[in-house]
Amino acid sequence: VVDKNGFLIAIMVTMANIHDSKAVILLMRGLKEMLCGIKVILADGGYRGEIVDLVKKGFGYIIQVVLRPDKQ
Repeated sequence: VVDKNGFLIAIMVTMANIHDSKAVILLMRGLKEMLCGIKVILADGGYRGEIVDLVKKGFGYIIQVVLRPDKQ
């Protein structure tokens, strides 16, 4: 996770067989504990669906999914 200026806020490394959308909950917990003031998170298309609602309800973050032009 980086801020709007590209500075690193948090990082998480998982095994290759764990999809990012599954690890995001652990990452969100870490961000919440850091009290870093994040409100909106820009994410790629892998974060569509129920994970957006889970993150909003559980942590108060809004996930805005940004797709490549050829995927819209």
